This record gives sequence, C-alpha cells and structure tokens, in this order.
Amino acid sequence: MEYIALGIGLLVALLIALGQAFVNDILGTRKRDPLEDYPYECGVPLYDPEARGTFKQGYYLLGLLLILFDIEAAYLFPWAVVFEEIGIYGLIEVIVFVGILTLGFIYAWRKGALNWEM
Repeated sequence: MEYIALGIGLLVALLIALGQAFVNDILGTRKRDPLEDYPYECGVPLYDPEARGTFKQGYYLLGLLLILFDIEAAYLFPWAVVFEEIGIYGLIEVIVFVGILTLGFIYAWRKGALNWEM
C-alpha cells in the first residue's frame, strides 16, 4: 500500500513536468536570437566570436573575493550547529577566523578591489 502512494506521487510529478513542457512549447517564442549560441562571460559584450579576447583583471579578482566570502559562510554553518558542544573555545576560534577574514576584506577594500570602475 505504501508503494501505491509513492507511485501516484511520481506519476503526478511526471504529469506536472510534462504539462509544463507542453505549455512552454505552445506559449513560448519561436524566434531565436543568433547571440544565444555564443559563449557569455562576466557581462562583457562579445567582440570576438572565437572567444580569444581577454577579460579585465578585476573580474577575476572580484570572483576570487566572492568565493572567499562564500567559503567563510560555509564554514560558519557547521560551527553554529555544534556551538553548545565546543563552548567558549569554539567561540574564540570563530572570532579569530572571522577576524582574519575581516582584515582581508578591509585590505581588499582599501586597495580598491571592490570598486567596479574597471
């Protein structure tokens, strides 16, 4: 009996997915833009269809900074889960961790790495 409910749920999900694809096919636009086939990077307009152009260095630096601060957030979630178990020692470790990253953020800010005037 449990498998019947699972089968019905999967059938309903399949019907919804197929229904959305069918409605999209009927209501969707038929006109295709030739630029849709070209690669697209970092908001830079495409000048060379062979994609041999270079990007400004600031795009790479900004990307690295975004990855750095995303990793910081990813490391804070496990700490928050075990906060009660690790106690004051864990709190001091996280304060040091966030402090080092904050110093890096302030350094990047003062160097102008966060300015979008490239």
